[in-house]
Amino acid sequence: MLPRVCTYLAVSTLCFALLWQCSIAVPLGARQSPLRLTGTCNVLARSLLWNVSAVLEMDHLFSGFDCTQQNAEVHIRTQTVSACTPQNSNCAHSAVLNIDENECLQRILEDLHYYRETFRAYSKPELTKSVVRSIDVLMQNCFSVSAMDNSLAKVSMDHQKSFQERLQLCKVLQGFNLRTITINRVFNYILSK
Repeated sequence: MLPRVCTYLAVSTLCFALLWQCSIAVPLGARQSPLRLTGTCNVLARSLLWNVSAVLEMDHLFSGFDCTQQNAEVHIRTQTVSACTPQNSNCAHSAVLNIDENECLQRILEDLHYYRETFRAYSKPELTKSVVRSIDVLMQNCFSVSAMDNSLAKVSMDHQKSFQERLQLCKVLQGFNLRTITINRVFNYILSK
């Protein structure tokens, strides 16, 4: 009987919390920021960058070529760079940078979903244990639950254990490495204000 009561209380509390979150008044048309502003986000974003860099240094993943010599392949469909570039980007004339934080963070979240699903599709333990796990931790701790829509990224890939697969993985990791630098810069900017 006691476990059933505890379960009921836990479920009731969770439902109340979710309903309360949904009932917060926001001006019509305004979006809530998908980022939870904490200092932990900087640490988690930096950890993601380190993990991506560490995987790029794993020679056994890229046997047959030097991954550092390959071009990066960046996911551009989300237009993260344009959304996160200040509108008055002439830094010499303006001390205040003006970006649409909500739009920028939404694009970053879409990128994180895309790359998480892409790396999962490779089914490599090195990616799952470090990069995918870091992406999950970052999204769980720094983005609101309502922003965690898994329908954003549907990646279908036919990965074979071939030279072309290793080359493609290298290029995608190089691109994600660049994206994690952008994520770190955006988080640092937003959290320093």
